[in-house]
Amino acid sequence: MKKVILNGITLTSKEIYGVQRYATELLFELDRILKPGMLEVVVPENGERELSFKNITVTKLPIGGSRIRREIWNDFSFPRYVRKQGGISMELTNNLPIFNCDIIAVHDCIIERCKENANTLKKRAARLFRMFKTFINVRRAKAIVTLTEHSKNDISEYYHIPVKRMVITGCGWQHFERIIPDENTIERLGVKNRPYFFALGSRLWHKNFKWIAEAAKQNPQYLFIVSGSNDLGTSDTSLNESIDNLIYAGYLSDGEIKALMMHCKAFLQPSLYEGFGIPPMEAMSCGARCIVSNRMSLPEVYKDSVWYIDPEKYDGIDLDAIMSREIRDNKEVLDRFSWKCSAERLYWVMKYVGRKSEKGVH
Repeated sequence: MKKVILNGITLTSKEIYGVQRYATELLFELDRILKPGMLEVVVPENGERELSFKNITVTKLPIGGSRIRREIWNDFSFPRYVRKQGGISMELTNNLPIFNCDIIAVHDCIIERCKENANTLKKRAARLFRMFKTFINVRRAKAIVTLTEHSKNDISEYYHIPVKRMVITGCGWQHFERIIPDENTIERLGVKNRPYFFALGSRLWHKNFKWIAEAAKQNPQYLFIVSGSNDLGTSDTSLNESIDNLIYAGYLSDGEIKALMMHCKAFLQPSLYEGFGIPPMEAMSCGARCIVSNRMSLPEVYKDSVWYIDPEKYDGIDLDAIMSREIRDNKEVLDRFSWKCSAERLYWVMKYVGRKSEKGVH
């Protein structure tokens, strides 16, 4: 099998979001499976975090720190590097090159379906360019991986490619077992011994934090904590409103997030669109219950183990009534998903593409 070379341009960033988590955890599991020399990860030489593996090679290159230099490296230099090495290119974090990649992860169609996030001319141009690169890649890639059946069908519908070309390599929660909760954040935010609900994510349109704001207004007996970027990313000015029992905590470390999940009354995920939705699963691993949107992939992932809400019903939000409904134990969901299982499926994809490449089949 030819060596697979992964584009790790964002994997050494200080802040880790969903797609970086997905790629990093799969790499940790692949490192247990692969023999030395089978996989190489290319990262910037000035990365903010170190990646270290036993069997996976990490190569540091002078990619550059500016956004323009990184885009040039991503679109042109990475494909050229792979060709020189005679390898198979792989991309797992949405940094698709213009000239296509052999193995790609298309996590969802949020960019395509949620045009409300692109609320400036610059963002609209970036959205169209990203869709153009996705269009090229899904047609030319030798293999496509995605997260759920819903995402598979959505990608197929939007880009008119057969679902049989895609393999599901979902997410896991086991990384949360390694995280030590930072209990100091409970006191720092002033919520010790006070009942609160917790939500995690950027304040983009599809995350639907309008629902949380309305829930806070209609349930003044509880506190609401929202972690994530304060960049609105939406034209909904109601999110600028100051609400007495709503705390915007900004970016939090994994330890701070775990502590808040452990002690919350319930974790909230009222999204209008999710390709998978890892945070409720992370919360479940801490023993938390979850209130989740009934849209897109979320019912597929969480089945009967969460309280579902209509994310576009902003009136009459009674959290006590919602949580009075009967739901199943979290264990049913936690037993179904693991990074190990997903890494084994990705390994199968790598071997499949490797055999095709050796035979010269395209």
